[in-house]
Amino acid sequence: MNVKFKLPKFGRKLTGGGMVKELLLTTLATTISIVLTFGTAHFVEQRQTAQAQRQTAMMLIHDIDASVAIVEELAENEEKQKAAIQYVIDHLDQIDSLPEDTLYTAMTMLGVFFIDEKIFDDAKEKVFNSSQDTWKNLDDVPFVDNMENFYRSRHYLETMMTNAPQWKFPMSQEEYYDWQVQVNSNEQSPQKSCAAILKEKLRDPKIKYYIDFSAYRTRTLRQIAQSWKRLSDRNKFIMNIDDEELAEYIKKSQRSGRTVSRSDLIGQWESETSGKDIQYHDFMKPDSFSIKIRHYANPFYSGDIIITYTVGGKWDIKEDSLVLNYSPESVKAEVDRSGITYRAEMRDSVETFIDRYFQVNQLTEQGRIQFESKKTTFGVSINKAGDKIEMVHGRSEDPENESVSYYYLKRAKDSTK
Repeated sequence: MNVKFKLPKFGRKLTGGGMVKELLLTTLATTISIVLTFGTAHFVEQRQTAQAQRQTAMMLIHDIDASVAIVEELAENEEKQKAAIQYVIDHLDQIDSLPEDTLYTAMTMLGVFFIDEKIFDDAKEKVFNSSQDTWKNLDDVPFVDNMENFYRSRHYLETMMTNAPQWKFPMSQEEYYDWQVQVNSNEQSPQKSCAAILKEKLRDPKIKYYIDFSAYRTRTLRQIAQSWKRLSDRNKFIMNIDDEELAEYIKKSQRSGRTVSRSDLIGQWESETSGKDIQYHDFMKPDSFSIKIRHYANPFYSGDIIITYTVGGKWDIKEDSLVLNYSPESVKAEVDRSGITYRAEMRDSVETFIDRYFQVNQLTEQGRIQFESKKTTFGVSINKAGDKIEMVHGRSEDPENESVSYYYLKRAKDSTK
């Protein structure tokens, strides 16, 4: 609505009453203009503050949920390892004939190659503690108190897991490394080496003590995860944030670029996964795809054994997600050992190693089992130039997947749409 005010015409003769009237109109117009200007600015500022408050709240709530996922995964791993080592203890008289994967899982309960004392990412905690804007935005005292309690609890758990005797691995990193070397050096029967070492370790009182506390560790992790879930639910309630809004925030925070169309995806793409290992993705019209994975293996000889996996299937774009339905029967494996050389005295060892781990039929069967009834959903976006794709796989796409992984594809030089 446009409001027009009649301003005084200066230079004309006014009576006393007319002058007062004109002055009042001028003052009124000026006052309304000031009120509208500052009122609008205040409204915009309040709205921006409210939006910043919700963004900050969702960031911190997501930090709680991500920490819950880590703790629950730790509890699940503890249970799996305890089940494996308990099975070994119950069948100690048959340990030489137990499956190698069971023995290995049992052994991983006792040590690791590398210990990272930082279990959780504390980036969001630093924002919460150091930014005055955060405190200003989060003016709801119960929310702030809950976040302080959560971070204190997380610090306590991290300290306990790295220092308390019930939580520290009974095997040092050096001992664990020596065990791996002994097992892998026995090329003829690594299972027997693993069984012998594990049998000896199970006599150690320190290791028995650690195993006996497994149920305590699992119970503690589950209880902490549950208490953090309650804090998360409480904070969502306080800030009136529902699961859909939080999921949308997580999705946006995990992605960049623009939404991918079907025509964007058509063509050949490639990515380097680690070192020289490369994946090639070929998306074809109308909805078929092929993925080729080249893996370079190099344990104790010169040159490389090149393992090439190929798998196909059907693809689809649903809103901002890419869905891949794999076809297990399409899996093929190829092994190229032409690029390796070794000393004459190593011939038997190398041939034994290759026969054990690089049989085409065995690799193909493993691949088909891996992709059996498998469907993977990625959040997908593309850069402005249209030559790089970001694929996000994690909780927002797959509720059963607790972690978030990022994959980047670049369009192959000879790609044609």
